Amino acid sequence: MNITNLTSRVMLATLNISVWRARRFDTRATQEVEAKHEAKDIGRFNKRLLTDGATSYKEVCAIGNRARALFDSHSLDYDQLGVRLLPTAVYMDVAEKLRAMRDQFEVATAQFLADYPRLKDEARVALNGLFDEADYPTEAELRRKFGVRFSVLPFPDASQFGIDLPPDVLHGIREEMDAKVLGAVKTANNDLVGRLYEAVQHFANRLYGEGNVRLDVADKVRELSALLPRLNFSDDPVLTEILAKTQEQLACYTGAQLKDDPLLRLNVAERAMEIEAQMAAFMGGPPPTLTREAGDMPMLQLLAA
Repeated sequence: MNITNLTSRVMLATLNISVWRARRFDTRATQEVEAKHEAKDIGRFNKRLLTDGATSYKEVCAIGNRARALFDSHSLDYDQLGVRLLPTAVYMDVAEKLRAMRDQFEVATAQFLADYPRLKDEARVALNGLFDEADYPTEAELRRKFGVRFSVLPFPDASQFGIDLPPDVLHGIREEMDAKVLGAVKTANNDLVGRLYEAVQHFANRLYGEGNVRLDVADKVRELSALLPRLNFSDDPVLTEILAKTQEQLACYTGAQLKDDPLLRLNVAERAMEIEAQMAAFMGGPPPTLTREAGDMPMLQLLAA
C-alpha cells in the first residue's frame, strides 16, 4: 500500500453545527417534585423553552440534521473525536451541498430570530409559573448560538514531515505516523464495510421472510452500492471485490422484481449471505447467521408449500 498515494486521496474533515438547545434545567421545579414525593435525587426536571408550535425553530434543527446526515454518510470513521475522513472523490459534491445547506440554515435562522419575541410570549403563557426570563438569551446572544462550519485539513503525510530534529529521531516519528495512517485506513475500511454489512444482512433477512417483501427492500443496498465505491479511497482489492459483487449480484435488482419472483428472491438471498460471509471475514468477525423476525417463514418452506 503506497502511503503517499493514500494521503493525496483523502483529507481530514469536520462539520460543526451549533443550535440553541431551547431547554433548561429547572432547579425549583426539581426541588418541588422531590419535596412532594419525599425523595432526593430522583431525577432532573428539564423544561422546554419553546412550545411545540415553534415551527421556525424546528426547521433550523431539521436543516442541521440533514447537513449532519449528509456529512456522516459521505465520510468515514477516524480515530479522533469530531474528525472524519473525507475522500477527495466526493469532496466537491459534499462541499457544494453543504454550502447550499448552510445558506438554507442561515435563512431559517433569520426567520426564527424574527419569530423569537412571539415564540417567547407563547412560552410565557404555556409555562405559566415555570417561565423565567433569565432562561432566554437576548436576540444578539441567540444569534451567536447558531452556525454551520465545514473545514478540511490535509491527511498526515510522514514524507512531508520535515522538522529540525536528529535524523534517527525524525525517522522514528515518521514510522509512527505511517503506522497511524495504516491504522486509520483499516478503521475507515471497516466503517465502510460495516455499513454495507448491516444493509445486506437486513436485505437477506427480508428476502428469506414470507409476505413482508416490500418494494423498497433493495433501496438501501442500491443506495450504498452507488456511494461506497467513491469512498473506497484505499482501493483495497478485497474491498473492491466486495463492492463489485454487491453491485453486480444484489443491487442490480429492484424491489418490484424481487417481490414478484420467489425463486429470484431465494437466489439473491443466498448470494447476499455469501457476500455477508466475505464481509465478516474482511472485518475479522465470525460468519453471519440468518436471523428472522417473528412471523417470518423460510423461503424453502414457502416454495415447497
